[in-house]
Order: sequence, then C-alpha cells, then structure tokens
Amino acid sequence: MKPAWDSLMREYEGHPSVLIGDVDCTQHQDLCSDMGVGGYPTIKYYNAENPDGAAYNGGRDFDSLKKFTDENLSAKCLLDDTEGCSDKEKEFMEKWK
Repeated sequence: MKPAWDSLMREYEGHPSVLIGDVDCTQHQDLCSDMGVGGYPTIKYYNAENPDGAAYNGGRDFDSLKKFTDENLSAKCLLDDTEGCSDKEKEFMEKWK
C-alpha cells in the first residue's frame, strides 16, 4: 500500500483543496493515539462533514484512493465558485462568459 499512497501524495502535491499526508505512528504515538489510530495501516480523512476524521475503508490501490479523493475530498470547479478550478478551467470559463 505504501507505493500507492506515495503516488497519491505526489498526485495531489500543491493541490488547492486536498492535502495527502502520512504519519509514522512508531515515532508519533501521542498524535496517533489522539487521532484514534489503533492499528497500521489506518487511513482517515477529514472534511467539513467529518472535522474529527472518518475511517476510510475502501480499496488500497492507487486507482481506488484517487477515485475516492476526487469524488469526496477534492473541491469541485463551479461556475459561481472557482476556488476548486484549475487555471485551465478558469480560462475556459472566462472565454465562454
């Protein structure tokens, strides 16, 4: 799973609405305990609906992780709120306004 997770981190590096990270619980036991991590590997995600974190129980391969992230965690590009839009998407919308 580690290679898939590392690929996911690289995929979203610098993304405006998604931060993918990891914690070594052997080095940061207090943090992991505070976050409710009791076993390894544990994947938790945080968003407006889950500010205290929720367990991710889906597939552990890159495609499954990316699909979940795109569908549930990444801000969407909307006409009335372009915060989740890429520069290319913003440029396209400006052309058609």
